[in-house]
Amino acid sequence: MSDKKIQSIEEAEKEISRLQNAIRHRDEFIRKTFGRYLTDEVVEEILDSKDGLKIGGERREVSILFTDLRHSTEISEQMDPEDFIRMLNHYLSEMIEIINAWQGNILEFVGDAIVVVFGAPKVNDESARDAVACAVAMQRRMEAVNAWNREHGFRELAQGIGIHKGAAILGNIGSQTRMKYDMIGRNVNLTSRIEGYTEGGQILVSDEALEAAGSLVHTDPDGDLKVKPKGIKEEITIHSVIGFGKSRIPGHETDNSER
Repeated sequence: MSDKKIQSIEEAEKEISRLQNAIRHRDEFIRKTFGRYLTDEVVEEILDSKDGLKIGGERREVSILFTDLRHSTEISEQMDPEDFIRMLNHYLSEMIEIINAWQGNILEFVGDAIVVVFGAPKVNDESARDAVACAVAMQRRMEAVNAWNREHGFRELAQGIGIHKGAAILGNIGSQTRMKYDMIGRNVNLTSRIEGYTEGGQILVSDEALEAAGSLVHTDPDGDLKVKPKGIKEEITIHSVIGFGKSRIPGHETDNSER
């Protein structure tokens, strides 16, 4: 074999090695960036996608879920710190399991609050349906959470959940030393405001989320609220969700109210 051919083979092998390293680095970056927020299945699907993944910044139609515990500050002040963190972590582990099951992506924990997006980074045309179904499952799981709390001598907990559907800007925010995948926009703020109107054990959703969620969602018309959240020019209606499909949230198991 001529020296020229040997040189060409060596150069080809070097290029293949370079490309393989580049792919490995890309996969490691995606796993590092999204592994703490997404399920393993979603991460692997992103890695296997032929179309790639745009994570530098994009505007996307998504469904947003905010949840928060009621009176948690008061409870924390009355409990031993280690017991409170143990109780909180148990609650969060139960909620994370459900969120993962419905392909929700946890963007942030703010104390005991959870910020979740459905439909990003993986597109999901049924994001509103999944968000509402997830919320119902989360409220139903609270019975088991509180049974565990009682067994350990802890206080019972109650969470409120708000859901909205709309456009948001999503992407990696930060610097090379500290970065996170996050979302920004008025619809993110509105979802937070909607959650703020909830009582413990309640799910409130916007018109947009309810319309997109489909016919399996059950609401209590008596729970509708006309509100004017901060930053919103006009009054909006938010709806009280009591079930999804055959499942009802605690307190509404025999409720015949329908959407």
